[in-house]
Amino acid sequence: MQIKILHKYILKELIKAYIMILAGIVTFILISSFLDEVSVLLRNKPAITLIYNYYLFKIPFYCAQAMPFAMLFSILLIFSNFNRFSELTAMKAAGIDFYQIVKPILIFAIAMSFFSLLVNETIVSKAYDKAKYIKDSLIEKKVNGGNEIKRNLAKLGSEGRIFYVKYFDSVMGIMKNICVLKLDKDFNVVERLDADQGTWQKNKWLLTRGVLRTFVNSTETSVENFKTYELKVKDAPSDFIVQKRSPEDSLAVNVFRLMNQIKILKQSGFNYQEEEVNFYIKLAFPFATFIMAILGVSLPFLFSTQRSFVNAAIGFIFTVIVSFFYMGFITIGMAMGNAGQLPAFVAGWISNFIFLGLGLIFLWKVKR
Repeated sequence: MQIKILHKYILKELIKAYIMILAGIVTFILISSFLDEVSVLLRNKPAITLIYNYYLFKIPFYCAQAMPFAMLFSILLIFSNFNRFSELTAMKAAGIDFYQIVKPILIFAIAMSFFSLLVNETIVSKAYDKAKYIKDSLIEKKVNGGNEIKRNLAKLGSEGRIFYVKYFDSVMGIMKNICVLKLDKDFNVVERLDADQGTWQKNKWLLTRGVLRTFVNSTETSVENFKTYELKVKDAPSDFIVQKRSPEDSLAVNVFRLMNQIKILKQSGFNYQEEEVNFYIKLAFPFATFIMAILGVSLPFLFSTQRSFVNAAIGFIFTVIVSFFYMGFITIGMAMGNAGQLPAFVAGWISNFIFLGLGLIFLWKVKR
């Protein structure tokens, strides 16, 4: 009974600190982002509502990014307070095991990891795309900046097809001035479709006013003009919006979309290393929250003083250093993975492996 009361107390203190610190980190990132982009805003002079919506849609992404480091600092902060009022000493004196003290913290951290994974796939990626569209198309007014309309688009499709499109509207599901090449395993053209327009209808593109050519050993064997032609492929309008991604973009992209891209590239025989690295980074990052919790629960039992301010300062400095190196290893892993110097799985999880190893060493030292 006493253990349950203790667990509730620790969890309540942790949640309060976690919400406060997460809000503080997100606010700091928002202010930093605004200061970085203020020259762009002044140059383009967008409406206040556009600026408001842009940063509003970026909040979910910033929250997802900050969650692991907010977890680490909140754990260090509550243990600092426990030391200040000798509560940690009282727990030890009562014979309460180390693992009983940290159990609710680790359970909460693993729950937040899975929650982060879920939110990333449902809210973060959609909100991030909207923020990117607002900035590129509505604030900076780039011609091809948004995700809805593209011009002069080249797209690798399924079953060895390559699409060349002069005009593409993903919202309406329309493309104009189309050329579709189908390649064999040796990258020889076996079929070429040219059409004035294509419209997406459920599981196919309905092409109008075009020509179908077939080839054998690079020699044209047949030519067929058509008014309408049904091209049954898996390449829906949403699959045509493919962009090169920065480390920030990689943490926002939807996992299922990445899986689809990887599948298409595999089927077509093209290199999919970069997409696979992004896929594993996307899977790995939410579990950083649990790994930071392992680090956080160990540190106060190894290095602590009775001075609350000193402990809080050490916790803050430690959190900044850990966040810097964690994100740094993600960037290094991505670069090495994209270059083929590391397997995609290792490149995506390298930061987690390093800090999990560090956390387990700390746990081992605590129990010695």
